[in-house]
Amino acid sequence: MDPPDHETYGQPMSLKDLGEKAKEYNWNPRIGFKYWARAADTIHNEAQVYYEEGNVAQAYLFFLRYCLLVLDHLGKHPQAQELDARRAARPLQKRMPAVIEKLEELRPQVDASHNEWLKITAAQRDQVREGLGLASNTYSRHAARDPALSWNHVSPAKILDASEHQELAVEMANSRRRRLAGLTEEEERRRRGAGFWAGWNQQQSQDSSQSRARYMDDDELRRQMEATRRQLDSAGDRDSSRWSETESDAVPSTSYYYPSINKSSSVRYEGLPSSPKPQPSRPPKESLNRVPPPVSRPPTLPRKEPLNPPPRDESRSTLSPAPTLPPKIKENPKEKRITFRPAAYLENGEPLRPVFVPNQLRKQFLLAAANNTRRNLEMCGILCGELVNNALFITHLVIPRQKCTSDTCETEDEASLLEYCINNGLSVIGWIHTHPTQTCFMSSRDLHTQAGYQAMMPESIAIVCAPRHEPSWGIFRLTHPPGLNHVLQCDHNDTFHQHTIDNLYIEIGQQPPTHVYESKSLEFEVTDLRQHS
Repeated sequence: MDPPDHETYGQPMSLKDLGEKAKEYNWNPRIGFKYWARAADTIHNEAQVYYEEGNVAQAYLFFLRYCLLVLDHLGKHPQAQELDARRAARPLQKRMPAVIEKLEELRPQVDASHNEWLKITAAQRDQVREGLGLASNTYSRHAARDPALSWNHVSPAKILDASEHQELAVEMANSRRRRLAGLTEEEERRRRGAGFWAGWNQQQSQDSSQSRARYMDDDELRRQMEATRRQLDSAGDRDSSRWSETESDAVPSTSYYYPSINKSSSVRYEGLPSSPKPQPSRPPKESLNRVPPPVSRPPTLPRKEPLNPPPRDESRSTLSPAPTLPPKIKENPKEKRITFRPAAYLENGEPLRPVFVPNQLRKQFLLAAANNTRRNLEMCGILCGELVNNALFITHLVIPRQKCTSDTCETEDEASLLEYCINNGLSVIGWIHTHPTQTCFMSSRDLHTQAGYQAMMPESIAIVCAPRHEPSWGIFRLTHPPGLNHVLQCDHNDTFHQHTIDNLYIEIGQQPPTHVYESKSLEFEVTDLRQHS
């Protein structure tokens, strides 16, 4: 096995490291329950995609984070007992048995990748200490702390820069949408030809198996999660063979072996003709009774005993038969799975995955908001989409039920929005709203709303449209630090209020690098839930 490229991959995290990283989110009960419910559903969607793509470490991290959020925090939220909150939490809780089962499946694979890395790099251990020793540039130092880029000996990835492969990224997202919309099994098999997971076909039955899962009360779910945590804590001391036996009994092998090409063993055929060449005509052979030939005949051949050869097959060479050729190696071996590297980093070094936005999004939103804009009423939409190969794609603009004023817009019937996202497998990536009477900026209320999105997904964006002013639009995010932490700790109850520090947010794209890209070919649709109420 070739040693991993330290300039491309990061050291696989151990189970303990991933367990600690799963806890790194900004839980704050001041953020409304609806935001946390959306965040939990988005985390599950991301975990499921990473699982399907064979990104083992990232799948394990997100599944574990989902468990921690649903079991440890949602039930303790001040709004948890409200009717809408309980309705929103129900489908999140019903997923828990399947999620814990996947954690059990992924744990030995995470452990194996970590151990294999240590084995391969043992000779360089003093340089690789904590995965940072060989990092010679900023990207490598960040990659060492990013599970999405961690090396995996079973399903290695080809890591690409999304800014340099935007058309490829969008086409992959569009193709995935078409597949989920109902391609034939044969077409889907061809698309999966890279061999990500041998057990990936089981995913087709996941929805039906989850729907049959028995609803479990919080106490039972907590007991399962505590058992999982105990297993996590002791994972480092377990015999790896025990995990191998458990995995082989429970699920099919999820490894895929790529064809091996040994350059030193190539066969040279210069000495053997690829097809028999016609033999030159020979002089007539001597007869068996050795009658001397007439003088006019050509001289006899060198002394040889004439033989009675079997009937000659002109299609074969008189040379010794050529050795059996080795099986022909396919000229186009299966490619590695693709992972897009982070496009930018937060102020604290946390990676930001690429986000692709349809270039027609603002136009379609302003058309939907035109009636409100004429009446000087704000309106908001939710930016939903999907994760593909570690990049986020906004594929749905969802207009929820909402209460609008000249300065605010507040979503209503959150359970219906969450249900729509669950039924369509969508993640919430950000939001968009209008300022019909104001300029393009983030108000104090907007900052608190954005904190609810960004607390669990750092890539979340806020798009502000001010159709009556210039600039007429902008894409924003909170800084971190200081913006996100400051807003989360703010206890002002007034709708609009002053904050004590500056630099709370930035406009994305004003200073490179950016993690947001506009695309004219990204397919998307608009859904107005107000019409379905």
